[in-house]
Parts: sequence; structure tokens; C-alpha cells
Amino acid sequence: MKIKIIILILFNLIFKIKCNDDFKYYAARTDTRKCDNYEKPGCGGYFVKELNTGKEEMEIYVSEINQQDDIGVVNENKIRNAPPYHIVFRGILNRDYQNDLDTAEAHNIYRLMPMPGKTFNLTKDTKFYTLGNPHNLLVPQLNEDDEKNRFKTLVCQDYPKNIKNVQTNWMEYLINTGNSVFTVNSITITNNETNSEYYDENYEIIKNINWKPKYEYNIDNLFISLTNSNNCPKKIQEIRCVPGLIATYVRSFNHCYIFFECAPRSPEKCTTSIAPNCPRGYSLTSIPSYPNGCLVFYCDPSFLFFNY
Repeated sequence: MKIKIIILILFNLIFKIKCNDDFKYYAARTDTRKCDNYEKPGCGGYFVKELNTGKEEMEIYVSEINQQDDIGVVNENKIRNAPPYHIVFRGILNRDYQNDLDTAEAHNIYRLMPMPGKTFNLTKDTKFYTLGNPHNLLVPQLNEDDEKNRFKTLVCQDYPKNIKNVQTNWMEYLINTGNSVFTVNSITITNNETNSEYYDENYEIIKNINWKPKYEYNIDNLFISLTNSNNCPKKIQEIRCVPGLIATYVRSFNHCYIFFECAPRSPEKCTTSIAPNCPRGYSLTSIPSYPNGCLVFYCDPSFLFFNY
């Protein structure tokens, strides 16, 4: 009996690994057609496209995107209300033979952090990547040399440049831990020179200058995980300080608010602490900071707080 149980466990494990190997990445847009009840589930779901195939993929209609328990459940409005193809998910498509249509099974869900004044266009040439993926996958698979060269100088310049007060170490955390997928563009650096000297046959020093173009790959579209749970309290822990002092906090790389200490309340020293105007698609948050209780402001993607 024990042998049968062990064999069954091993079979389930092998089956799960095989399924993980079959996972692909898809971009999704909501089906906005007006649907009567009798037309559902063949209407009102989503249209999805497989990513990184290098060819123009046809849209596939799926009646729903089923979220798996291993990632946590996201409010569906965050998915349905996203602009077209601002949602990317990792998973598989399953056939619903009873209704003669497909459904999607999502194991990771990502949404695009909008860039002010920029529209995201998905084409057959759009390539997505990810780093530090817990499932040890890159999007797409890169050979060892290519991966090493491509991501040796990966930078994220556009978001901090165009969105003031965005938390950069939080973005780096999402990128490096595989809690994001992204597209890149390349920038050529022309001052990558190497100098060397050698002696010729007459024992004279010959200087040799080699110029080799160096490339940085800049993240231009960042899709962050909607299912990345940081296990932080929903509200800032309220600390009561003695009169004249104010509780100050720091915000960690994964958006946790951590009490620092009670500090003297000095509003006269906060004249430079001015709330910025966050761009469309971003919401303003703030916390009192050390040493004077002045507010530190952040512009965070609105979809993290609201179901739209």
C-alpha cells in the first residue's frame, strides 16, 4: 500500500513538472463586446495572444482567466479594466469541450506600469524578458553567452526620469526577483576603449587602442506582478509618541512601512517637503520621516490600490 502511495505522489510530481514546462506567456485584453446572457460564455471573456513567437499571432478567445491558488487571488477588475494588452500572464490554455471554447489557467499575472505620454503597442517583434524567475525561466530562453552579455548592463532609466517619486529600489526588487516581465531597448555606449602596449621587433613600444561598442539594455515597458504578496500590514502600525514628538517611518524595498523612531515635530523644517503631482495612472502616498517628521512622497501605480 505504501509503495502505491509513493508511486502516486511521484506521478503527480512528474505531471506537475511537465505542466510547468508547458507554461507559456500570453498578453490579454478584455472582450468589450456587448453580450446578452444567452451568448455567454462565448462572449464577454478575454482575447489572448501568445508572446515571443516572432510571428503575428492570431487572438484566441478565452471565456475566463482562472487564477491558481499558488499565486493568490487578484480582484478580477484589476484585469478586466486594464487597457488592451497591459495584462501578461504565465500559464496554459485548456479546452472546455462542453462549451467548445478555451479557458486560461494563470500561474503569474502581471500588469504594465504606465509611462506618461506613451502608448504600449504589442507587435510580433515585441520580446518579453524576466530575471530571477522562481521557475528558472527566461522569456524567451536565451543561450548562456547571450544571456550573460545581454543582461550584464540592464538598466531602468525611463521610469524614474518620467515619474518623479517612483520608488526605484522597489522596482529593482520586482525586476531581480522575477516578479516582473519587461521589454528592453538598447543604447550604444561609444567610449568603451581598451588600451594595450607591446614591443615590435626593434624593441619600440607600440600602442594599440581597441574600440568596441558596449550596449546597455534599458527597460522601456515594465509589467509588475499583481500576485506578489509582500505580507505587509494593510495599514501603518500606529505608534503613540509623547507630546511634541511624531512617529516616523521608512518604506522598505517591498512596500512595507516600518516604524523608525519618535522624532521632534518640526514643521518649519519641512518647507521643501512639497507634494508632487503624480502623472495619470499613479496615486500619491506619503509617510512622516526622520528626523523632523517631514513627509516623504511616493507616486505608486494606482491599480495597486484600486480595482481598476
